[in-house]
Amino acid sequence: MERSGISKVGSSIKSVVKSIISGDILLRLRVDKLFPYILYAFALGWISILMSYKMEQTLGVVEKNRAELETLKIYHAQKTCEYVGLDRISTVEEMLKNAGSEVKAPEKPADIIKK
Repeated sequence: MERSGISKVGSSIKSVVKSIISGDILLRLRVDKLFPYILYAFALGWISILMSYKMEQTLGVVEKNRAELETLKIYHAQKTCEYVGLDRISTVEEMLKNAGSEVKAPEKPADIIKK
């Protein structure tokens, strides 16, 4: 009795090893019925990996744009400060004088023409 039990176990192990080597193990386990579900899980995994990759690319672009925006904010602040300095009448008169222009600020206010 023990001999037949051991021989059954040995033959089943031999059968499993043969089916693994020949590639029939999936058919013996009846995995072919589950093929659509396996394919669906594979597609979901692939889509998840693709979306993660695209998200990482987008975050890289966002970080690059954020750094560029900070640079442009600093440039804008510098130009605003420069333009505020040029807005003063005394600064404009001094610049005109340095350029050799004869233009000066009016001494009396402009006349209003009535119709």
